[in-house]
Amino acid sequence: MHPDKAGFHMGKLSKTFSRNYTDDTDMTLALAESIVQSGKVDPEDIAKHFSLSCDLTRGYAIGTIEAVQALRAGLKWHQVARIVFEKGSFGNGAAMRVSPVGLFYHHDLDSLQEAAIKQANITHAHPLGQWGAVMQAAAIGLAVIQNSKEPFKKEEVIVHLREVLWGGPIEYMRALNKIEERLAKGKKLQAREVVRSLGNGVEAQFSVPSASYIAFTYSPDFSDAIRAAISLGGDTDTIAGMVGAIVGAHMGEKGLPVEWIEQLEDGPRGRSFARSLADRLFERWWKIHQTCAE
Repeated sequence: MHPDKAGFHMGKLSKTFSRNYTDDTDMTLALAESIVQSGKVDPEDIAKHFSLSCDLTRGYAIGTIEAVQALRAGLKWHQVARIVFEKGSFGNGAAMRVSPVGLFYHHDLDSLQEAAIKQANITHAHPLGQWGAVMQAAAIGLAVIQNSKEPFKKEEVIVHLREVLWGGPIEYMRALNKIEERLAKGKKLQAREVVRSLGNGVEAQFSVPSASYIAFTYSPDFSDAIRAAISLGGDTDTIAGMVGAIVGAHMGEKGLPVEWIEQLEDGPRGRSFARSLADRLFERWWKIHQTCAE
């Protein structure tokens, strides 16, 4: 989406009307359901939930549509990822849905890295697509453990992100270096500068770092962070979704605009379902780790 058109859509944020979610949220809900049921990231079970739950009318890319259709036709999860892209997809689809992994594994970054790649493998066989999911999940996990009453500790998060991303594609380490340099200057980049430096495309390496930069820069202000993400243009719903996941992990529901939440669709898998699912995800995590502690 062109930045000028993005500005038009950004103006709609202050208007009141029912807001429907896209493929990003649809797959996130399915992934969270699987983790709640399995107590871990199990690619076979995640694929089953994708097959049963994904609503392909919600703006899915053609590659994901074909992957879900292949699952419904009976293909095994490990056969699906190379159906559309022989060398694997490096799109941001695995990163856009990964927030439940960041939340569930926030206490263990090694397990988080492994889980993020496992869930990515179903649809994204390319390392850039997989490690984009790792970067996004780690940013969310590191945001969860921060004190919501204190400023976002950007420098600390970047140190841990560098450790998590070590051994992955060099593109993410280079992007992280750029983020660190720009944050050190203390001046927020304009939208066009962010796009020129980090990107705004559907490719994971050109969207996940941009989401991290926006989230680190604008947290704890959720509304401004989302507006800044939309102003980038390009793959606006996914970048804004990833930004919201990081800032939301830092602030919790109390940091979200009440009027935005109230406008979310509330059908069978809408607002109330998502809230209940989030509670069940926490309860599943708590039960596992309370038992381990005993």
